[in-house]
Amino acid sequence: MHRALKPIRKVTAMHLARSPNWKRLTAIQLAVALLAAPSALTGQDAPDTEAPASEAPASETPVETDMVFVAEENLTLAAASSDDVFAAGSTIDASGAVADHLFLAGGDIAVSDTRANDVIAIGGEIRLDDAVITDDVIAAGGEIIAGQGFDIGGSAVFAGGSVRLEAPVGGDLRIGASEIFVNSAIAGTARLSGESVMLGPQARIGGDLLHRSTGLTVQPGAIIEGRTAALPEPDHSTAEDIGRGAGQLFAIFGLSILISYFILVVLLVVLVPGLMRSASSMMQQRPWQSLGIGFFIALITPLSAFLLVTTVFGAPLGVLLIIMAVALTPIALAVTAYFVGMRARAIATRNPEPPQAVSARILWPVLGALLVFALTLIPLAGLLVWLLAMLFGLGAFARQAAIALAAREN
Repeated sequence: MHRALKPIRKVTAMHLARSPNWKRLTAIQLAVALLAAPSALTGQDAPDTEAPASEAPASETPVETDMVFVAEENLTLAAASSDDVFAAGSTIDASGAVADHLFLAGGDIAVSDTRANDVIAIGGEIRLDDAVITDDVIAAGGEIIAGQGFDIGGSAVFAGGSVRLEAPVGGDLRIGASEIFVNSAIAGTARLSGESVMLGPQARIGGDLLHRSTGLTVQPGAIIEGRTAALPEPDHSTAEDIGRGAGQLFAIFGLSILISYFILVVLLVVLVPGLMRSASSMMQQRPWQSLGIGFFIALITPLSAFLLVTTVFGAPLGVLLIIMAVALTPIALAVTAYFVGMRARAIATRNPEPPQAVSARILWPVLGALLVFALTLIPLAGLLVWLLAMLFGLGAFARQAAIALAAREN
């Protein structure tokens, strides 16, 4: 049974500054602790200073003024905020949600009785049933269904296996999918690219219809006020020419990245051995927690940075988040390499205790880095190995770093 969730944590510097454990953090430390707060994905709520839910009127839904983050395996999202709402889960039922920007990521996503300026959804199956979206909608998934009650005031962009659109769109429409069915009013231009494209009898295209498909079907009753034209096939020749000329450059760049990766592993082992050991222990003892925190940070950081850089006052923090994301990626891979190397040593020597000799403390993590790098070279599977290595290492390192920073301030 789905259950409503409270916000995991209000993410403003003001709220953190009110806590005595965080009041002396620097800007960078604050951002790290903010993104990696231990309670963010562990299911452990921060100390609750609000009145118990039973004392509040059952019919009232409090309206937040800060960003709201929720994450759960199966969740019913009814959060109301004048700011942005972020939600992640296996299944998400956004019923009664109110937000400026609504971000949803999950396996199965359903949206109903919702009000927002913009909606961005990524999932396996996305059903958009009943909502008033005053601006734009972006959705990507295996199957996307937008019903008649889903009113889109601005433009809409859909990408997936199949897209069925019966929702009116107040701006332009872009769809890229294998199967496309449009049966609603589109105020602007429709650009539809797929194997099969069909316009239903209620379709009304106010602008041009530009399509790329093996078969375009326009059912009786459909109206296209502008011109109908086929989109040109993409020209790959320019990209191929650029690729040939840049081959050597990328090879040199890749080699320099690889060398830097091994140097980073050695530096972390020498400079912060305790943090590396604690992060490695977390990956071994709580792997799913490490993965969850890493996924949450990797999802939220670029979205938050993008939103911040579009504002005048938030741009510096947005740039800081981008710099942190770029810096944390190789560190996360180095943490995973350390874990792999030490686990390999424990298996090879049958000794789970960390090595005392400096040479062994450096040698085994370097061997782990070699193993991780070799696995990333496997076609297709290598990309998944790289992604998992980054997420596991990022989650473990960020959480342990946040704990270390908080302990230092106490």
